[in-house]
Amino acid sequence: MSVNAGNTSHQQHAASAGDATAEGRERFDPSTWAVGWGRARKRNVLITVQVLLAAGVSGGAVLLAYLMDQGWPASMGEIDRSVGNLPSLLGQTLRSPEFAPYLPLVLVSPVIHLLLFQWLGLFRPNLGDTRPFACTSTVLKGAFLGSAVLLLLSYAYGGGATGEATPFSPLFFIYFSALVFIGVLLAHSATLIALLSLHALGIGRTRTAIIHGGAQPEELVDALNSPSSEYEFVGHVAAPDDAGKDGGAWLGMLEDLPALINRHNLDEVILACDPGMLTSKQRLDLAQTCWRMAADLKMVTPFHPFFQTSARPEVVGSVPLLHVQNLGLYATKAQFMKRAMDIAISASALAALSPVMLFVALAIKLDSKGPVFFIQERVGLNGRTFRMFKFRSMRTDASEDLHKEYLQQLIQAKGVLADGEDSEGLYKIQEDPRVTRVGRVIRPTSLDELPQLFNVLRGEMSLVGPRPPIQYEVDEYQQWHQRRLHIRPGLTGLWQVSGRNRLQFDQMVQLDIAYIEQWSLWLDLRILLKTIPVVLRIDQTS
Repeated sequence: MSVNAGNTSHQQHAASAGDATAEGRERFDPSTWAVGWGRARKRNVLITVQVLLAAGVSGGAVLLAYLMDQGWPASMGEIDRSVGNLPSLLGQTLRSPEFAPYLPLVLVSPVIHLLLFQWLGLFRPNLGDTRPFACTSTVLKGAFLGSAVLLLLSYAYGGGATGEATPFSPLFFIYFSALVFIGVLLAHSATLIALLSLHALGIGRTRTAIIHGGAQPEELVDALNSPSSEYEFVGHVAAPDDAGKDGGAWLGMLEDLPALINRHNLDEVILACDPGMLTSKQRLDLAQTCWRMAADLKMVTPFHPFFQTSARPEVVGSVPLLHVQNLGLYATKAQFMKRAMDIAISASALAALSPVMLFVALAIKLDSKGPVFFIQERVGLNGRTFRMFKFRSMRTDASEDLHKEYLQQLIQAKGVLADGEDSEGLYKIQEDPRVTRVGRVIRPTSLDELPQLFNVLRGEMSLVGPRPPIQYEVDEYQQWHQRRLHIRPGLTGLWQVSGRNRLQFDQMVQLDIAYIEQWSLWLDLRILLKTIPVVLRIDQTS
C-alpha cells in the first residue's frame, strides 16, 4: 500500500470522525504501516531459492551417485546415450527395480540436509557479506554429516539390524557426499553472485539510514557507499538533542522515525551512537518501531574499532545482559590455534632448513671473528623482554649508536624518513658500514633471521606478528604505538607483505594494529605465503 493512498484514507477518516481520539488517529496513521509484504522480502526470496536449490541438489545427488557407482540399470536394456535422451534415461532409472532401494533416500536426504544446513547457519545469510564460496566450510560439514546420518539410517533400516548387509556400498556414499558438497556450494554461491550482479545494476540494494548525534560516522558511511556493498545509503537521522548542523543528507529527527521509514522506504536502520544518550522509552520506541515496520535494526558495537566482537544474550535475574565475546586474536581458541600452527611450522622448518643453517653458520665462522649467533634483548608480549636469536651479520665491535640515533629521528619525526631512505632502516640500515661480507648476503635474503624459529618454538615469538622492537625503540613510542605490544612479535607481518621497505614508521604501526584487529588463521596463512616471494625478491614491489 502506498503512502499517498494511506494519506487519503487517513484524511477521509478524519473528516468522518472529527471527534476521534489521538489514539484512534495514530491507529490509522500511515507512518505506522509496513510497506508491501515486508521489508525482509529480499532475504526471504534469497533463503527460499537457496533452500529449494539445496533440496534439489541433495535429492538429485542420490540418483547421480547411484549411476556413478552402479552404472545404468540392466533392466533398461539397450539405451540411447545421446545428450538429448538424458532426461528420459534419468526418468527410466528412477522407475527401474534396481533403483527401488534408493528411492527412500531421494525423499529423506533433502530433509536431513536441510535440517543440518539450517543448524549450521547456511540459511541465515548476512546480506552485508555476500562473498561467494565463503560458506565452503559450512557446506562441507553439512554434506558429510548428512551422508553420515544417511549411512547410519541405511544400516539400521536396510538390514543391518537383522545382520544382513546394507544395500548401499561405501563408494556410493563417497560419491554422494562429494556431489552434495559441490552441488550445494555452487548453487548457494550462484545465488550470491546473482545478488551481487543485481546490486551492481543498482537493483535490490538495502536502503539504510544511520541514527547518530554529533559528527557523522564517516567510516561507516564510506562502507555503506562502497560499490561492492549491498547497501544504498539514504541519509542520517538525528538523535535527540542533535539538530544535524554538520551537513550531510539529514532525513529528520528520531521521533519521526516511523514516517521516515515509510517515506524513504528504509529496509534497515543502524544506531551509530551511544545507546546511553537515549532514554529507556526512546530505545524501546526505536526497537518496536523497526520491528513493527519490518525494518532491520542494527547497532554499531561500542568497542569498534578496537577488536572483533560477538554478543550473546544472557539473563541475570530479570535483567537481560549481552555477553561481549571476542572473536579476534585475544580469544582463547584463536590463541590456541595460532600457537599450534607456530609449533608445527617452526619445528618442520627447523628440520627442513637445518642444512642451510649449518652452511650459514660455517660461513660466518670462516668470514670473521666472533660468535655465530647474535643474541639481543627485544621487547615482546605485553612489554616482557626476551633474548632474540639471529645469525651474526655485523662485526663484533659494532656499536648500536648509529641505529639508535636513526631510529629516534625516525619515530620522533612521526614517520618522515630522513635522507629519502625507506623503512628498511628501522631494523637494517642501508649501506651499514658495520655489516660483514657474509652479512651482505644473509641480510637481504633474511637468512640471518632463521634462528628466530627457535624463539617461535619457545613461545617468545610467533610466525606472524609485529616485529620485536628494541627497548630504546619502545622508549620513543607514543601511547598508541604501544598497542603493537599486545601480542607476540612475529617473524613476518602484515607490513612486510604490504609494501616492505617502502612504508613509514607510523604506517607500519597502523598495519600492525590492523592485523591485531582483523586477525584470522586464514590471514596468517596468507601473510606466510606472501612472505615467500617477498624474501626471494620475486615481488618487485618489495
